[in-house]
Amino acid sequence: MRKLLTLLASLLVAGCATTPPHVMPTPAMFKDPRLDFTKADSPALRSTRLPVFYATTRAAARPGTEGHYVNSPGEGTTLGVANVRLGEPGWTWDDLIASDISSSVDKIRIGAVESVQEIATLKGGAEPDEGERRFIAAIDAQIARSNNKEVVMYLHGYRVEFDEVAVQMGSFAHFLGHSAMVTFQWPTGMMFWNYVTDCPRAERYIPDIERTIALLAHTKATKINLLAYSCGSPLMAAALAKLRARHPGENRDQLQKRYRIGNVIFAASDVDLKTFASEYVPPASDLSQQLIIYASRNDRALGFSTLIAGASRLGRPDINDLSTEEIERLAGEKGLQFIDISDVRGAHEMGGMKGHGYWYANDWISTDITLSLRHPVPPEKRCLVPKGKQKKVWVMRDDYPKCVADEFLVAFPALRRTP
Repeated sequence: MRKLLTLLASLLVAGCATTPPHVMPTPAMFKDPRLDFTKADSPALRSTRLPVFYATTRAAARPGTEGHYVNSPGEGTTLGVANVRLGEPGWTWDDLIASDISSSVDKIRIGAVESVQEIATLKGGAEPDEGERRFIAAIDAQIARSNNKEVVMYLHGYRVEFDEVAVQMGSFAHFLGHSAMVTFQWPTGMMFWNYVTDCPRAERYIPDIERTIALLAHTKATKINLLAYSCGSPLMAAALAKLRARHPGENRDQLQKRYRIGNVIFAASDVDLKTFASEYVPPASDLSQQLIIYASRNDRALGFSTLIAGASRLGRPDINDLSTEEIERLAGEKGLQFIDISDVRGAHEMGGMKGHGYWYANDWISTDITLSLRHPVPPEKRCLVPKGKQKKVWVMRDDYPKCVADEFLVAFPALRRTP
């Protein structure tokens, strides 16, 4: 009871905290003095401003009020683009790059959504309608401008504002070479108790998420990479299962040709472990080249979720919840990777509950996620090593940042910084 009361007290504090839209701390490899990633950026994209595309079921904010979309349901799913600024209003590109080098989790860098442009309403038919084609064309235009020809779609957890998500993922797009970033945003309240209602209610948006993924397959992207966080993870997993069920007669190769899904990433995932293993792994594996799961035994938010649900979560798993047959089946899944980041040094949260925000707060972990959002690279090529004799389980090397930078210098010698 004492532990439960302490946990509830920490939830109350976290629930009352608000975080302004901010730029994520720089992934470790972008701070290596030997590498200059700006060499790969087109001069036209060297700007503190970039587009973040969105599909949202949130209602639009009333004119004259703060923000662009509110934390209540709207009508349908709106497709549009958020014009994001990274850093202070007067910053130049050089100012942003300088701040990247010196950034840390303790130095919050603000950002903002300066405007949004609504383009269409998601219909999700077999072929895109005129409005959806305008949305696709806008994404294709960003792909054409960038050296990164892939699309990333992000599905957030609960207790976040629209602008906060857009700026956060705008900073990911910045580190991905101003790639085409798409967020799917669902309405959620800003207090910790909203978890009890908002996450289950969000299940109504699973068909919209499925249709958004299918719509992105109509872009000119070479790959579509998917990232889901916290209680956005069961929504993504269920959407992929529905997408797989559309084509019962197609095999893995045919599905990957149809949808071009590269990596599917689940970070700090609040989804029942046993359900994920039995119902969601097979369809997600069929649709993707790699299925990557990040987990931590120190994730306090998922500890609370486990207490409420009475079963361990994917992001904080108890292997005893799985049968021997289920474990063996997972071990045989092609492309499945389980990354244990429990012992990675550095910050594992940036506001919110302890141990839950590591995927963007920790510069080692965000490096691996950034790599996985850009390249379908196997874990041994990302400086990960097996965790003992466990199949499919990986951990980071002690010299992880240096190892990654060394790999990049060999693979991309043109990125070496000149004196």
